[in-house]
Order: sequence, then C-alpha cells, then structure tokens
Amino acid sequence: MQPSRNFDDFKFSSIHRRILLWGSGGPFLDGYVLVMIGVALEQLTPALKLDADWIGLLGAGTLAGLFVGTSLFGYISDKVGRRKMFLIDIIAIGVISVATMFVSSPVELLVMRVLIGIVIGADYP
Repeated sequence: MQPSRNFDDFKFSSIHRRILLWGSGGPFLDGYVLVMIGVALEQLTPALKLDADWIGLLGAGTLAGLFVGTSLFGYISDKVGRRKMFLIDIIAIGVISVATMFVSSPVELLVMRVLIGIVIGADYP
C-alpha cells in the first residue's frame, strides 16, 4: 500500500481536463442564463411594452423558480442519480433557452423564466 499523495503532485492529464470541462460547464451556463436577462431586457422592454412591474417580475421569476427547483430536484437527484440529473437539466436549459426566443408576450416570457429557474435549481448540488 502506498502512502497517500497530495493532489497537487499529480500531472495535469486528460481526466483532469474532462473534470474541469464538465465541472465548470453547468455553473457557467447557469450564470450566463441568469445574467443575460438583464441584457435582453434592454431590447425586450420596448418590443413587449414592459413596465417596471413586469421587469421586476421577470427578474424575480427566475429566482423564485430557482428556489422551487433546488427544493424539488435535490430529492429527485438522490433517486435518479446526480450524473443523469445534471445531463437532463443541461439539456432542459438549452431547450427552454431556445423556446424563450419565440415568446410574444410578457406572460410567456415570465413562464419561461420561471421554468428556466426551476431547471437551474436542479443543477445546484
């Protein structure tokens, strides 16, 4: 039996690159989706005729969905497995993000933002 070695002593290999890629991809995507609504609202405000109340709802809708998603999917992840859940939620984030491009009313956008918040909540361990 070999004595334990420090992680820093290992050479950076292909497995480390894969861990880095897969381990950082989800949080990067989550942050991107959460932040981009602020940029998108610049163009959406006149197009959807949004007032201050709608802008606030759209910002808070994602966070409300995130609260629901973390509460619900933590339990589900324990049942189906984290690896499977992480794969499903990344795909769902992509699908909902694409669907968001086709909204035509503030209500539709709010529903999409809440749904994406729920799915992002599933990505949090």
